[in-house]
Amino acid sequence: MDSTFRKTLVREYYFAEAMAFYEAFYLPLVKTYVPAREQLAEPGRQADRPPTWVPLVFHCTTVDRLSKIFEDGYLKPSERGAVSFTEIPIGELDRMKYRHRGAEQVAIGFPRKYIESLGLTPVWYLRHNNKIQEVLHALKKHEPGAYAKIAPFVDESDDVSPFQEIRTASAVDIAEAVWILTTKRAADSFTLEIPDVDKFESKHGRIAKSYWHRSHQMGILSEWQFIRTERVADRIVDFSSIGEHYWQKKVTKEQELGVTFPVHKRQIVFQTMNEDQRNKYEGPFRFVDVARYVANILRNYGEDLAHTLPHRLLTNIRAD
Repeated sequence: MDSTFRKTLVREYYFAEAMAFYEAFYLPLVKTYVPAREQLAEPGRQADRPPTWVPLVFHCTTVDRLSKIFEDGYLKPSERGAVSFTEIPIGELDRMKYRHRGAEQVAIGFPRKYIESLGLTPVWYLRHNNKIQEVLHALKKHEPGAYAKIAPFVDESDDVSPFQEIRTASAVDIAEAVWILTTKRAADSFTLEIPDVDKFESKHGRIAKSYWHRSHQMGILSEWQFIRTERVADRIVDFSSIGEHYWQKKVTKEQELGVTFPVHKRQIVFQTMNEDQRNKYEGPFRFVDVARYVANILRNYGEDLAHTLPHRLLTNIRAD
């Protein structure tokens, strides 16, 4: 299998799997969790939602920094010694944009399990706890080596816990990213503008790209998904998936049809199916079906999913 195509498939899997979990995240527990159907039987509990746990975490920064990130190939620890992410769910991620009100921004999504493998830790905000600060100052004085290990995860002067920040002291491989959200679009065409993303994709395969706006992120969860593959000798050599909104644009066309009204005839424009384009796609699917489809492609190429998808959440994913 071509190495870039393999990277694309891995990223497509992680994205589809994450979106499948986001779908469940925004549904009542009684819809998605079998024990809850008995435990939450009383009417007042029927709308209970899952705990705030998410499959993707996002590194949020400004657009002007993205080219350098792609060039480096890593998110490098800051002067504090850590790379920061937010665990805010995608339906609330817009709250992060308030930090840089005058700049175009991006949010780069990574599988949480990948960041866990690097050593993930919530930030300890201590602005309002002088006693713990005193203990840490003593530790820094008498055991500087021990203090240095926890320093990247301590913030004594701030309290921004609403951002649900987590950090890792390790460099983060940008190739592991699965989704890029951007606030920057062309004024005339609304085309997303992500600097040097073409260079990223030529090296690491395609990545999901979206306009950073709550209605877009939540709208994706309600859409059916459609798959397009390219085959050579019965082997899939290219794969892409697309949401219902953009699929409709690709597979429909305008057609003038004559209509007989009571007193006259007129040509009326209708949206009709372009069968040639429609036949290029399979679907509709839910996100979990897309994940299963990708997993099956990898299996058919002889990939060991435990090795190829080490950060997956669905341990018994099957295509049938």
